[in-house]
Amino acid sequence: MTPTERFTPPICQDYNVAHFDGVALSLFEVFRANLMATRQPIIENKTFTGCVIEGPAILLALAGVNFDGCNLGVRGDDPRSLLVMPMAKNRVTGAIGVRNCLFKDCTFFAVGYTGPDAFIDQMIQVLDASAKTRDAGE
Repeated sequence: MTPTERFTPPICQDYNVAHFDGVALSLFEVFRANLMATRQPIIENKTFTGCVIEGPAILLALAGVNFDGCNLGVRGDDPRSLLVMPMAKNRVTGAIGVRNCLFKDCTFFAVGYTGPDAFIDQMIQVLDASAKTRDAGE
């Protein structure tokens, strides 16, 4: 086993589950599988534990979305680069809507985030705090 294989989770084989555990997955593939199964354009009522969640994608956080112990993908000196501010108040086109989902101990790669103003404000606080902690440790 190479060092890369040791730290790379297995690729998700089944996107039609309620709980993803320890797999690498494409956020778009979760969206597509959910759309085909439910005919709803929102990922809803899913749990992701210890996953690597890959983009490119913009995650639209709706009600009940929680990130617990996740690496949101901060790179470089400005974590705010992960955030996208919607220009319309009631609609975002092209983003992947997520509602009532838990992301626990996940790592995000090439994923940006958007949502209501309260979500954006909370993300700014969390990202700024993590950047200060990271900078203090260097």
